[in-house]
Amino acid sequence: MNEKLPTHYSNKLEINYNKHSAYLTDRVKLKAVLPGIIFGLMLAVLGLYEWLNAFGGSGGEITPADATVAYKPILAVWFFDLCFILLGLGIFVTNIFLFIRYNKYIIKDNSVIIIKRLIFRDKVILQENLDKYTGVRFRVEFMESGFLTQNRYIVELYNPNFEKIIPLYITKSSKNVRKKWKEYAKKFKLPAMIYTDEGLKKIELKNLNKSIAEQVKSGFIEDNYDTYEVLPSAVAFTRKSDKMVLKVRKIVWDVYNFVAWFSIFIISLTAIFVWFNIDSFTGLLQSTLYILSFVAVLIVIVAIQILFRKEKMVIKKHKIVNTHKYMLFSTKHNEMLKKDIEAIEVTGNPVTGRYYVSIISDDNTITFGAKMAIQDLQWIKKFLVHEIIK
Repeated sequence: MNEKLPTHYSNKLEINYNKHSAYLTDRVKLKAVLPGIIFGLMLAVLGLYEWLNAFGGSGGEITPADATVAYKPILAVWFFDLCFILLGLGIFVTNIFLFIRYNKYIIKDNSVIIIKRLIFRDKVILQENLDKYTGVRFRVEFMESGFLTQNRYIVELYNPNFEKIIPLYITKSSKNVRKKWKEYAKKFKLPAMIYTDEGLKKIELKNLNKSIAEQVKSGFIEDNYDTYEVLPSAVAFTRKSDKMVLKVRKIVWDVYNFVAWFSIFIISLTAIFVWFNIDSFTGLLQSTLYILSFVAVLIVIVAIQILFRKEKMVIKKHKIVNTHKYMLFSTKHNEMLKKDIEAIEVTGNPVTGRYYVSIISDDNTITFGAKMAIQDLQWIKKFLVHEIIK
């Protein structure tokens, strides 16, 4: 699986298509970048204020009043002022650029016009006939947000040319995604599409509303679970009196984890350096650094908890529950009634090659095992299908 994906900017988006026309602008919301703009501007102003010695200092290095020998910090105070100015300006300009770029989509009868405004490039205008679109695709995109990983659920009008793909519905909530997927497939009178371990799979409209049990009965999918098949080494299975539990045995490290560990190292090193040189600062800058150091410690603690998180799937009589197990506690992440499940697929991202199990109902979606090997995910899919239709 190796295919380019379009870049969508919004995390919440829905197109209103009335079978004749539609208009949509896809851009980052102002309220999403406004905190970054304000924070960046404040950092830059604070750094400039200290640089100009606005608090009445002499402009030289600060010496504690009770010191008998002049205090010599490792780095001059002006260096930290410069860092604040550059960091603030960087955050401010980056968020401005994020807001400036956009994609516009215009559908009128059988004509599609796409306008892309990019940074440091001229506008790009693309045209296409609506009948060149071959399906309505659903996919889950994993978003790295600092140390957190979020799911972004995307329904889009599919075209073989990835630059002409049109976003129809985007959300970070798993609620009602399949329902929207079906609605758009019906509006455009096209098959539903989803990436699986077998490639891009098409689902005809008549099969979209069937439960897993109905699909097995009609022969659309098979229950080929073998109770004598060897349990994958990456999966721990426990059977209890009222439930069964699937666990991911070990944490799978990837490039994002190593980037996160590197970030933790840099943040920790910076906080320690600031603590040992806190007397080099004064006034508002010193108070700000105290607060930022405290926030940095909290970020490191939370980040370590997230990095050691493991997934667990609890299968009960009438429902399945997806939980996240941290170092010190566990949380219920999502749950779904068995009777509501309409699809279980080993789906994937065609760019990263990362696969996961998607459990989909009309109004909910659960993803499980995002970093596991594909053969382990295929076993989990077969096991879940077998247990759900029993």
